Amino acid sequence: MGTTNKTKIYNVIILDKSGSMSSIAKQAVDGVNETLGGIRSSQLKDPTQDNYVTLVAFCGCELRTIYDNTPIAEVSNITPNDYRPCCCTPLFDAVGTTITRLYPIVNENKGAAAVTIITDGYENASREYSGKAIKDLIERYKNEGWMFAYIGADHDVEAVAAQMSIDNTLVFDKTEAGTREMFAKHKRSRSHWAFLKSSLSRQVFESDEDRLQAEREANKGFFDL
Repeated sequence: MGTTNKTKIYNVIILDKSGSMSSIAKQAVDGVNETLGGIRSSQLKDPTQDNYVTLVAFCGCELRTIYDNTPIAEVSNITPNDYRPCCCTPLFDAVGTTITRLYPIVNENKGAAAVTIITDGYENASREYSGKAIKDLIERYKNEGWMFAYIGADHDVEAVAAQMSIDNTLVFDKTEAGTREMFAKHKRSRSHWAFLKSSLSRQVFESDEDRLQAEREANKGFFDL
C-alpha cells in the first residue's frame, strides 16, 4: 500500500500581550484555544494535512514562545499563566524574530505557512527590526507562498497592515463579544485556508511557477468567508 504525501502546514500566531490587552486577556486565552481546536479538527477531517503550531506572545518584557513549530497532536490548550499582559508593543521585533526563525524549516520542507498577527495597538518599542525591514521580509515571504493576516483593534488596522505589506485584515471590537467573534472567524478562516492548501498540493501543475501562483491566489481573501 502506498503512502500519501502530507502537506506540512505551519500555523503561526503572533499575539500582542501589551498592557492594553489586559481587558480582554481571558477572551484572548479562550480564543487562542478555539483556534488550536480548529487546527486539530482540520487535521482530523483531512488526514493529508500535517499541522504544526508556532505561538508567541509578546510585550516589551519578553517574546514568549509558547509553542515552537510543535505538532498539533502535542499542543495543549493554553492557560492564563501563559498569557499575562504588561508594558509596551515591540510589534516589528516580534514579527521579524518569529518568521525568520521559522523560514528555513518551511523552506526545507516545502510547507505552507499562515501567519496571523493579533494586536490592539501601534508598534512602539522595537529595537532590532524597522518597519521597512518587516515590509521587505513579508513581501519576500509572500512571494514564496506564505500567507499573512493582520487582526487589530483600537488603531488604524488597514493603514498599519498596508505599511507592512499585509493585504488580509480584520478589525475587531475590543469587547468580550467582539473578541469572541474575531477568534471564531480566525478559526474558520484558518480551517478553510488549510483545506485549500492541502487541495493544491495534490494538483498537477505545468511548472513550479504555476503552482506558486495558485498558492498566492489561495492566500488572498483569507477572511472572505
